[in-house]
Amino acid sequence: MEAVAKMPKMRLRTFFLQYLLFLSIGTILLLVLLLGLFTAAFSFNMVLPANYAEKEIAAAKDQLAGGVSLAPDFVPELAEYAVFTADGKRLSGNLSARDAARAWAIAMQGKSRDAHFYTALQSGEELWIFRYTLTPQYASAWLRNHLPNPQLLGILLFIFGILLLAAVLAARFGRRLTQKMAGLQEATENIRRENLEFTVQPSGIREIDEVLASLEQMKEALHASLKRQWELERSRREQISALAHDIKTPLTIIRGNAELLQETVQDEVQREYNGYILQSAGDIETFVQEVIDLSSLQSAAVQRKAPGRLRDFVAELENQLRALSTGKSIAAQVHTQEPLPESIAIDKELLQRGIVNVIANAVEHTPPHGSVTLEVRSDETDVCFTVTDTGPGFSAADLREAATQFYMGDRSRTSGRHHGMGLYIAESAAQQHGGTLTLENAPSGGGRVTLSVAGSQIR
Repeated sequence: MEAVAKMPKMRLRTFFLQYLLFLSIGTILLLVLLLGLFTAAFSFNMVLPANYAEKEIAAAKDQLAGGVSLAPDFVPELAEYAVFTADGKRLSGNLSARDAARAWAIAMQGKSRDAHFYTALQSGEELWIFRYTLTPQYASAWLRNHLPNPQLLGILLFIFGILLLAAVLAARFGRRLTQKMAGLQEATENIRRENLEFTVQPSGIREIDEVLASLEQMKEALHASLKRQWELERSRREQISALAHDIKTPLTIIRGNAELLQETVQDEVQREYNGYILQSAGDIETFVQEVIDLSSLQSAAVQRKAPGRLRDFVAELENQLRALSTGKSIAAQVHTQEPLPESIAIDKELLQRGIVNVIANAVEHTPPHGSVTLEVRSDETDVCFTVTDTGPGFSAADLREAATQFYMGDRSRTSGRHHGMGLYIAESAAQQHGGTLTLENAPSGGGRVTLSVAGSQIR
């Protein structure tokens, strides 16, 4: 924050005034350049002055006053004309019949102009009417036929030059402003990703640096807050894990004594009550183990990733699938879609726990004589493990919430023997491997869950 405070700064308005100043200077230079070019063109007779045709016609009048009859050879190059008889019959000229008629009408009305200028000369019995413009013209006939007149061309070049200059300066100042904003963008991106170990780079613009200084203070406050939160979370996980382990000891004693009681002589009521104790102890043991698994999953700051053969990993999953489906008359199937990578870098225990939770959930909700299928496939980016069952499928609420911690689901996919953490643990395992957990219903019915591992883990 000291670097932000000490660096010389300009105001944002000064930055934009610089742009306007450069644009104004560029406009003036462009105008001077165009005026210089036109002055040079006039000097070298490449462009004729606006009154050139008028002077040529005046010379023709002088010839007529000297008693010289006009001939087409004396017609000024930049003027158009038509020759008429005294009663208005067109004899010759380079004006079209329509334009000649208009020129005669204007001359008879005593007018000298409309969009053009007109002048009439009497030569004997003939009346010569000339039409011309008072604008600069090119000396070259080819240029006159292919380019706008010099006056219009100058305006077009000036407009184009202004637009080009504005675009170039906007691009240059835009890059400069982007560079000035880079520190602000980097700071906000680091805060968004909760990466608070960064240094604020000053921009040199006062308003941006004031925002950066505020972000620096926010970063320090957020760092302190997150540190306290992380410490509280770590303490909470440790307490939950310790409590879960502590519960297992008396629970083991209860279960052991209940099993010993089963071996004694009991009447029917006693056996029933003893069965309740054993069943409840088993449910509590399952719940405690899930809590321990979840706590160890959340506290694994560094994953123990190691490369391993993917086919060996799939074979172990197949064994787990067949073991879970044994005794339920469920067909267990495993399909691999080639090609598969030879090896994959994973935390084997963590990923296996996540996929087995998905398999166990599918087996639990598949009725007898149904099937559970594990499909493994790979593309250019991910390795996907898809488990499909023939159970009742997911409800709309399940599709939204099934991976939420402690979500129990509706009665269609809830047996009461789980505690809503299996798919949550599976999703956490997928996320720690850069992948996702996707829930959907298969077209033929039943649920389909896909756990993906990001391609960065593939070897």
